[in-house]
Amino acid sequence: MHDERLSDEELELFVQYLHRFAHHDVDISVRMEAGDPEHPVHVLFGRDYPPIGEASDYRRPFAERRPSTSTADIDDGG
Repeated sequence: MHDERLSDEELELFVQYLHRFAHHDVDISVRMEAGDPEHPVHVLFGRDYPPIGEASDYRRPFAERRPSTSTADIDDGG
């Protein structure tokens, strides 16, 4: 089950859920560990920290598919 990459459809669904999570559940910060316990991935979601590096280095997945707006919709996939 976890030994293969996400399909394009799975990745898009993951990003939609991530967007909803960030919109509704991340007040200040959330720290998580995921993946293989032998080689975990550590993730920090936060609103109170500036991005590491330049903000322009961060991309918004699937942004090319939606019209440009000033506010994000929770169902837009990004």
